[in-house]
Amino acid sequence: MQPSGTRSEQRIDELEARLAEQDRALLELSDEVYRQQKQIAKLEAEVQRLGERLKTPPQGASSNAPEIPPHY
Repeated sequence: MQPSGTRSEQRIDELEARLAEQDRALLELSDEVYRQQKQIAKLEAEVQRLGERLKTPPQGASSNAPEIPPHY
């Protein structure tokens, strides 16, 4: 039978190891969230740029040109 001091030390060691693993996982998740936030910001800027591009007619396009019906 093990003395209670050794058992307590073993439990503390296991808890410390689990805490260290959780700290590492938390840092990895935090880094991933940061990378995703940067990517989202880039994509939002791209969507904004494309939206502005759609609002302006292409150069050389005449707004007075008659529309051709879709069946032609």
